[in-house]
Amino acid sequence: MSRRRQGTDFVDPDLPITPMLDMSFQLLAFFIMTFKPAPTEGQIAMTLPKEEGGEAISAPSPFDEKPVRYIIRVEASDTGQIKRMSLKEADSANEPKDLGSDVHAYAAELAELAKKNQGKPPAKLTLEIEPKLVQAYVVQLLDNGVRAGFTDIAPVPTDSKKR
Repeated sequence: MSRRRQGTDFVDPDLPITPMLDMSFQLLAFFIMTFKPAPTEGQIAMTLPKEEGGEAISAPSPFDEKPVRYIIRVEASDTGQIKRMSLKEADSANEPKDLGSDVHAYAAELAELAKKNQGKPPAKLTLEIEPKLVQAYVVQLLDNGVRAGFTDIAPVPTDSKKR
């Protein structure tokens, strides 16, 4: 009694491709439209510490003198030019000092601040800039800060939510 196996016909599976393609494009569109990239870094470290061999690096003491941080708020006109600048020392109760719109007065004030902070930890400079300001002015402000002797300059938008 030998049984012979009966052959079956080839069955082609009915797999609807069109609805799957539609769904994949809908998902792709959803993720592209809702993607929110992380904000870019507001400050780029421009200098690195010198490499000196042989000495042990000690942790900073909490009693060390902390660097002074200055905040310069730059307002822009509707045409993208500098409308007004004000200088304030961070964590200070003093009123901001009005620098006007003259970049030369800004550079002179920074040179004076850098001279005042000699022998202390390097001061930090934060530029709070309105988004309407033309890029050429931003570069000019950064350039004057570097010329005055500031090495830690952070340009940030005035709106703290966009930082």
